[in-house]
Amino acid sequence: MTQSPRDRIAQRRQLQKQQSQIFLELLPVLDDLDRACSHWQQAQQQCQIQQAAAEQATSEGWWQTLISWWVTRPGANHHSPLPTAELSSTVESAYEGVFLIRQSLLEILERQAVTPIETLGHPFDPREMSAIGREPSAAQPANTVIKEIIKGYRWQDRVLREAQVIVAEATDQASSASLTSSSL
Repeated sequence: MTQSPRDRIAQRRQLQKQQSQIFLELLPVLDDLDRACSHWQQAQQQCQIQQAAAEQATSEGWWQTLISWWVTRPGANHHSPLPTAELSSTVESAYEGVFLIRQSLLEILERQAVTPIETLGHPFDPREMSAIGREPSAAQPANTVIKEIIKGYRWQDRVLREAQVIVAEATDQASSASLTSSSL
């Protein structure tokens, strides 16, 4: 038995709704991966700072005395911390793993025509963005996106999820400068 054109259209719409729902359920996972990448990136930076400080202290000679005092002091639990190089390697490995998972998910979504909406530095577009706040900014023109709170995505030609953004607001200096230039 063949389907009528009306039935095929209804079936196609139902499939699109299901796909859209699957994509919407994957986006919070992608948000979590973004936050994890940011966390591990910050941890890498902290490890680099600690490693530089340890190298400087070792070269100054008092570092070894401090470590031996810390490990042998009365009441110490005698658990030595991870060496800085080992900690740095662990943090780097964690970052690379999370980053690869995030990239894989992004590639899968891109193959299905799900793409992020570029917002930072762009003018506010109410069709794709939701402004959740305004902040004064002398560096950006008014109504320009200066922070992205939640990334937005498009699926094919539709907005799958609006981006939630903070928009620049003209500062008093910028507005007085524009008044001065317009009165000339």
